[in-house]
Amino acid sequence: MSCRFLFLLLPAFIFCTSSAALAVDEENCLLCHRYSGLGRIDKEGKKHLYYVNESLYNQSVHAKVRCGECHTDIKGFPHGEPKKVDCATVCHLVDPSSNTPFSHAKMIEKYELSVHGRGPRDKPSQRPENLPTCTYCHDNRIYPPVSTLAKHEQGIAQEILDRCRGCHTRDDWTNLFYYHFTERLNQRRSSKRMVELCTSCHEDEEKMALHNIKTVGTFRDTFHWQAIKYGNQNAPNCITCHAPVGYFSHEIMPKTDPRSAIHKDNLVRTCSNQGGVQACHPEATSSFAQGNIHPAQYKTGFFENKADALARKRDIEKGQMKPFQALLGRVDSGDQSYYQSIILILIKYFYMVLIGGLIGFMILHQILDYLATRRELRR
Repeated sequence: MSCRFLFLLLPAFIFCTSSAALAVDEENCLLCHRYSGLGRIDKEGKKHLYYVNESLYNQSVHAKVRCGECHTDIKGFPHGEPKKVDCATVCHLVDPSSNTPFSHAKMIEKYELSVHGRGPRDKPSQRPENLPTCTYCHDNRIYPPVSTLAKHEQGIAQEILDRCRGCHTRDDWTNLFYYHFTERLNQRRSSKRMVELCTSCHEDEEKMALHNIKTVGTFRDTFHWQAIKYGNQNAPNCITCHAPVGYFSHEIMPKTDPRSAIHKDNLVRTCSNQGGVQACHPEATSSFAQGNIHPAQYKTGFFENKADALARKRDIEKGQMKPFQALLGRVDSGDQSYYQSIILILIKYFYMVLIGGLIGFMILHQILDYLATRRELRR
């Protein structure tokens, strides 16, 4: 009887003990979602975690946004499977520049018309399921507290915050505004993480084939990637070239579009990075700008896989490859790029044979030396 009585009091106990901690959670969603084990496995075996860390959420970009403003389909409890969030939804936050309710709708409209979007409403993409969603590239970013900064940066940050608090006395608002403002002055991702994010899609051969786009796996063979990999702050990443100064990452257009940063008429400006922080190629010429950024699109011979073989066969049948290109696995257009490709690939294979031969002879020499030593010992 006593156990039964305690069981009936348990919900009231949880509610009372969590009321102070959940004061900012007006809808009381964290009554359930504060438990780290909350989740399920769907019919396809995919895991879904519904846990929300309150302390981290309160330091995030969306700290002032109520749950119901994004999850508009949830009206009560218990609720069923929530629908996918529409990031264009208008929320209760006020845009200080216009004094109107805030929304990402304008940015999403531009994004939908870009190379990554679904296209115009009258001509939507045929493969919308393969296009990146907002949350594929963005997360609810956590602002690092001042205490995590370097010592000299902590002093500067604290001085700025103290000045702000002279007028803006609410610490929670002042801190969030400071974090947001300073965060936007810096690059959100490192160049290495940016390349890894972009190539997570653009190295997928099957997905790119559905959109008639070549993979960019060979970017990792370029000098640009080597510089990024070893931490060169001046090295360009994907956004540096596809959305340089004067362009926006949400409005990346295909290279055939005159508005694209990599359109043939805009390449000199893009390579020279005029007005940018990074010092790229300030004296770039038209000939220089026509060079290959993403070299060989597939391999042949010993290194060829099934997708490469099909791509090579298709290009030969369409007459898009010259005989020697078919041998080397190149699909570049233009005589200058074509002969440059031949030279680069010949050098590559020359060094592969040279290094492989040297190592092979060294191993053979060691084996013969070992056998000779054994023979002398037996004598």
